[in-house]
Amino acid sequence: MTSAAKSSRLSTVQSQRQINILVVQSNPADAFLTLEAFKAAGIIKGLHCVTEGDDALMYIHRKGRYVDVLIPDLIFLDLSQPKVSGLAVLKVIKSTAHLMHIPIVVAAGSDDPDFVRSVYALNGNCFMRKPGELREFIRFIETCYEFWGKIVTLSPTGPLTFPS
Repeated sequence: MTSAAKSSRLSTVQSQRQINILVVQSNPADAFLTLEAFKAAGIIKGLHCVTEGDDALMYIHRKGRYVDVLIPDLIFLDLSQPKVSGLAVLKVIKSTAHLMHIPIVVAAGSDDPDFVRSVYALNGNCFMRKPGELREFIRFIETCYEFWGKIVTLSPTGPLTFPS
């Protein structure tokens, strides 16, 4: 990508509305890589990271040390979690009425068909196999942020009501 194209793309990413993103990543190296990819894509505000599935559940339910956080607009969820699995976190979020609207991008080191089917059966919004190269990963982060931050109209927070 030329520097002019990269600069134009970065301007587009930065001009999009602020969205709150929760990254759930237990592997410290992968967490670092993910946060660096967001930074390289120009996304540094509204970015939060937890390192375990149980912390993710506390975060989205605003309990314990997360009582004052905003409910995320988007979640990047790694399937490999030590205590509470990524699939369990996905299931809880997508089966909780006031949280099920949150888009969840699931990342895994493998694109095993059983994992992919499980994610979509639990209403995950996107499944991706983690790219091996930083440049590919940054491109993925930029594309996801552009899609969820600009193209998609995310659900407003608040109680669910149906028009009469």
